[in-house]
Amino acid sequence: MHDEKNVIPAPVSLGRFDPAHLPLLAEWLRLPEVSPWYPNPAADLALAESPPQGAHRALIVLDGEPVGFLRWQFVDRDTLDALGLPEVPDNAVDVDILIGAPAALGRGVGPKALDLLAAELARDPGVPMLGLTSSPANGRAHRGFRKAGFEFARAYHPDGPGRAEMLLFLRDLRADRRDGALSRGAS
Repeated sequence: MHDEKNVIPAPVSLGRFDPAHLPLLAEWLRLPEVSPWYPNPAADLALAESPPQGAHRALIVLDGEPVGFLRWQFVDRDTLDALGLPEVPDNAVDVDILIGAPAALGRGVGPKALDLLAAELARDPGVPMLGLTSSPANGRAHRGFRKAGFEFARAYHPDGPGRAEMLLFLRDLRADRRDGALSRGAS
């Protein structure tokens, strides 16, 4: 017998995020399951309301209801080098995800949303890789990243030596295209 909690009960999709969703995002950012990983909710809300040029955002939708938030943007070589990430190729995409609805946690919604995004971004052959960073303490997120085909690359210190450590997870879309691994995102 399988654990019903780990079965996605309904279709997961990515939907349009607009300013009307900001109060919902603010609510999610205050939740105890989310707030440790987003310590500056005002800045996160500002980015969601007015993303930088080239950045994108979406709602994660489960059975027609918003349950999470996804944002992504292309990263240029100068930024990658400044962060000390020479192994990440130019034009890679930095992804940030949160599952805000507590009932959606641990049900495979995050990995499915990441698969959907990967499948969409892989349509552009110029996108070589997706990357995520996370606190070393966020084990639940790390398991979800791995389920979505991301591999742990290494720890790094984005704000310089002696500052907070982050973990880097990468998904190589070039290998996914070559190996046919993108079909799972479209299912």
